[in-house]
Amino acid sequence: MKMITYLIVSALFFSSCNMKNEPVYTKLQTDIYEINNQYFYSEEVHTYLIELEDKVLLFDIPTYTKEIEKFILSFDKPAYAIISHGSCGISDGTKWQEKIGLKVYAHKADTNHPWLKMKPDVFFTEVPNFAENIEVVHTPGHSAGAICVLEKKSKSLFSGDTFYGNKDGEIRDFSQESQNDYENLEDRINSCKELLKYDFVNIYPFHYKIITRNGKRKLSEYLQNR
Repeated sequence: MKMITYLIVSALFFSSCNMKNEPVYTKLQTDIYEINNQYFYSEEVHTYLIELEDKVLLFDIPTYTKEIEKFILSFDKPAYAIISHGSCGISDGTKWQEKIGLKVYAHKADTNHPWLKMKPDVFFTEVPNFAENIEVVHTPGHSAGAICVLEKKSKSLFSGDTFYGNKDGEIRDFSQESQNDYENLEDRINSCKELLKYDFVNIYPFHYKIITRNGKRKLSEYLQNR
């Protein structure tokens, strides 16, 4: 009898854990959302949705779930995605293409990226024009085809893995990280310097920490003497 009671209590406990109502998204700015609970090789990462006048634009591709599908479809607009660099073409991207007709863009320089796990619909060299308030910037370094996206109204830079924040709210020193064969540190630093030409405050990366104040100033300080 004790064993039966234990099994029933355990089942109820684990059921309640699985039924935990995690929010699908967090609203970051007007028309900008983070899709929650995203992981890449067991590390928590960030993927985003930007609502535009006639479409929604995903910056990197979330793992497929019915709940996220319902969220994306709730905008009742065609869905597009742009991959920040080759390794963010997760296999679920193919499922999104099949389920909702997601049109996926990636820079042509990442065509043969070793971590590209799906086939984008468009490999581009000239940056695509999604909307007046969106600017796509080619930032080679972390990969040859790495890109960032600037949302001009909110002064938000979606930086992928070109650079990112640390737990102290500063720029994480990527120059101390191990380098893969597809990376070029000098190009990456030069790309970050080019980004200082743009007007941004918020930094929304793929890995590590978001920065929501003084993003451009902090990047400028990080790049001093580099």
